[in-house]
This record gives sequence, structure tokens and C-alpha cells, in this order.
Amino acid sequence: MAAATVLAAGLCAARRAVAVAGPRGAQPRRERNEPAMNDALHRPGHRGGHRVRGAAAVTDGNEVAKAQQAAPGGAAPTIFSRILDRSLPADILYEDQQCLVFRDVAPQAPVHFLVIPKKPIPRISQAEEEDQQLLGHLLLVAKKTAKAEGLGDGYRLVINDGKLGAQSVYHLHIHVLGGRQLQWPPG
Repeated sequence: MAAATVLAAGLCAARRAVAVAGPRGAQPRRERNEPAMNDALHRPGHRGGHRVRGAAAVTDGNEVAKAQQAAPGGAAPTIFSRILDRSLPADILYEDQQCLVFRDVAPQAPVHFLVIPKKPIPRISQAEEEDQQLLGHLLLVAKKTAKAEGLGDGYRLVINDGKLGAQSVYHLHIHVLGGRQLQWPPG
């Protein structure tokens, strides 16, 4: 029930932001070497000084806590299935018959986007042999989109799996992060 309340509050915030900024977001695109700056859409408690691009932040707070509360196999649609059916807006960068790419609403780097399959695979650990071509396609789309986003100097791909992997949305997704020096180890 608490997760539904948090999701509803986030959706309301997203709708308000879309009404103000338009469906594709109105934040200016930052040049690759421009320093990250706070602006009116920067959320309190958000790590780093990155601009939020696209729709308003639907996710606030600690991702690990959200992963601990996430339902791994509920009947309710996920936030990503709602983006796929266009009932929730997103800043879409690429789409084809197999996948969708859009900016993360709570970016952890100057460039942070997600690659999701249109086929609803809840977790990478639940992918089947028949998903082999789709999984390869997702990686190639991530590579092409990273290049289009100016990430020629490198980037990171992240797939969270399950509660201990901090997966908070049970629809397979690849995070692509870049635009700054990423640290190691990541976790």
C-alpha cells in the first residue's frame, strides 16, 4: 500500500511538471563539458548537482530502500509498462519494435538513460534462452544511444537484479551512465 501511495505521489508530480515543461521536457541540453548546475527542478537530497531532464522526478529517496519494498511480481503495471503504453510521459531518445530508450528521471550522472525491452522480462535472472537476441539488441541499442549522446570517452552499463541488487522496478532495464569520471567500485 505504501508503494502505491509513493507511486501516486510521484505520478502527480510528473503530471505537474509535464504541464509546466511540456511532454518532452523543457530543460536545455547541457554541452558535454559544461559543469553540472543546480536549478529549480533539482530535488532536495539528490546526490550531486545534476539537472533533471525530461519529466519531473517520479523517484525520490533511497533506491535501496525502494528495492527492499518493491514487489517482484505483482499484477499492477510497472512504471516502465506505463511508459511503454504512453500513459506516463518520458523523454524518449529511441524506439524500435523491440525496445524503448528514455532519460532517467533521477539521473545519477550528467547523462543517464534507460534501455528497456518491450517484452516484459521482470529480472535479468529470469531471462530465457529465447531472449538471447533481444538481450544482445538491448546492448547494441545502448551503445548506439551512448554514441548519439556524446559518450565517446566511455560510460557504464548497469543492470540491477532483485532485492539485494537494488532492483526497484521489476521490468528488466539497462542503466547507461556517463558524462563524468565514474568511480570504482560502484557498490
